[in-house]
Amino acid sequence: MKRDARDILKEVGLKKTNGRILVLETLLNSDRPLVHEDILNKIGNENINRVTIYRILNQFLEKGVVHKIVVGDRKARFAVCDHIHFGHCHPHFSCKICGKVECLRDVTILPSHELKTGYIIEEQEVYMRGICANCAKKIFNKNNKVKEGLYK
Repeated sequence: MKRDARDILKEVGLKKTNGRILVLETLLNSDRPLVHEDILNKIGNENINRVTIYRILNQFLEKGVVHKIVVGDRKARFAVCDHIHFGHCHPHFSCKICGKVECLRDVTILPSHELKTGYIIEEQEVYMRGICANCAKKIFNKNNKVKEGLYK
């Protein structure tokens, strides 16, 4: 079932402003985490400005509505959390060819409860890097041999 932006905002105690609704709906409708520029392009800068989007994303982070993913390119990407919480427990995958970053929501990572005596785990991040299925199809032939000149 698709989650509703207005319901999420109500749940976390944020006012239902047009800007918050636009940003949250954009993230909810995306199949992958988005960088700030992606959000701005999808919304259109006539509806909301760059600084407002940054402020909204920070509010969403503080309330546990979204999580931030920073991978090898150091660009912050944002995705809506499955449940409102701080410290999501799913890994992320980054394709080193096309740059696509995605949440691996079906893969759960259990937190290590036996870190060290006195330590408290508040958040856990797992980031995997490799080749996505789409790029792999382009690079490898049916026998899993690299196609000439496509991959080093």
